[in-house]
Amino acid sequence: MQSPNPHIYDGDYLDLDYRTPSLPLFDSPGGSLAGPSQAPGGTRRLPLLQSKDWDSDFEDDETNPTCIHYDIEWKLQLRKGRLSKLAEITEEDLTLAPSAYWDRFLSAELAKMVASKVPSPEHEPVETTVVVSVDKRSERNLRKQFPGLSIKWKAIEDKIQSWSLLFCEGHKLRLDICFIYKAINQVTQLANAGGRQSRRGATGRQLAARDRLLAEQEDTSGSRPVWNDVYEVFHCTGVPCVNAGFYCWRDPVSKKHFKLDTSLLNKLVDYAEEGGLLRNHDHVPETIRERIFRQDQENLERKQLKRKRTDSLPPINISVSCPGSHDEAQQDHLIGAHTTSAGASVGFRRRAADIVIPMPIDRAGIAYCEWLCGRVESDYWEAGFRQAHRITMEACFDLKYVYQVQDVAFFTEKGVALGIALSYIGDIPVWADTLKS
Repeated sequence: MQSPNPHIYDGDYLDLDYRTPSLPLFDSPGGSLAGPSQAPGGTRRLPLLQSKDWDSDFEDDETNPTCIHYDIEWKLQLRKGRLSKLAEITEEDLTLAPSAYWDRFLSAELAKMVASKVPSPEHEPVETTVVVSVDKRSERNLRKQFPGLSIKWKAIEDKIQSWSLLFCEGHKLRLDICFIYKAINQVTQLANAGGRQSRRGATGRQLAARDRLLAEQEDTSGSRPVWNDVYEVFHCTGVPCVNAGFYCWRDPVSKKHFKLDTSLLNKLVDYAEEGGLLRNHDHVPETIRERIFRQDQENLERKQLKRKRTDSLPPINISVSCPGSHDEAQQDHLIGAHTTSAGASVGFRRRAADIVIPMPIDRAGIAYCEWLCGRVESDYWEAGFRQAHRITMEACFDLKYVYQVQDVAFFTEKGVALGIALSYIGDIPVWADTLKS
């Protein structure tokens, strides 16, 4: 047997490397990536740069990047009954990992923004929400919520890292961060001071809520809040306006009073809180004036349309007769007849066969009740209609048969006011006719 050729291993093609092979390592958010790694398909998986790998003068190659790039849009919001946005900042084309960027830049920028934007007294962060997204529809966003500023960056950076291949394909990565603050020791409840009676009705509840908010803000800040000054400017005395006790804007040209709802008042408060001058009605900015005019016109058009529909409805005859009169013989023809305490009989003369309600029976009852409540402003009336509706639903009555055979006493004996019961029964065909238009 021949011995092996001693020169067979000569040459460079069999040079051996006895060093330990390097492996791509993925560290925690506080660490770094060893460098670009290979994905199973051969595509590079780019790293997120941590502080030790990052240089402020670093400029990556746009056509052949060596690390992941992403954008951040962060907002500062103040919670004071409702959320108000105080600042919104966008940082583009970042290469430093989010945890490191927070430590080196964003936390300081946030503190500076809070000091300049959040009114005194001291405020504290309530929660932080983070949304990680990529501009590819098939990929779901990652949404996280954290108490205060205790952000767990690992899950966020892991999600960004998982989209490395998408970034290499040209997709944009984005972080949306919202920092929400509130006043320290903010009062959540306030006793009814001075023994005042509780206010009833929607307006009364709004005024009571306003008083509570005013008291807690004054207690918290030791100063008068801006919104209360705005409310006082636009509080209507009722001379010559009919909106006494409400809030109006008086047009300096036409002298007409325009009633202000909550949305308009909020716009005025926001304008004042942002530094706008608002000491009298002449100071209302043009943008809000246009909104007031537009809302007034829309309200007028709705009233005209409602009046037009009502005028086109067929009349309903309501007969009232006293005992012993010649109408007594006609009692059998009255629908829903009811004898009042004075001995008079009240009923309706329209046949149930004429009523067509094109919806399921149970939904019809709900829709009818909401329609009735929408025609009144009194909480007492609304409660009466809802009570009548509840009685009807518990008895499983179709509205058509409520109108045809149901005695008004069926409702009054269960505590429903007579007028409410008459309206609840008598307005069924009126509502049914509105469904045809």
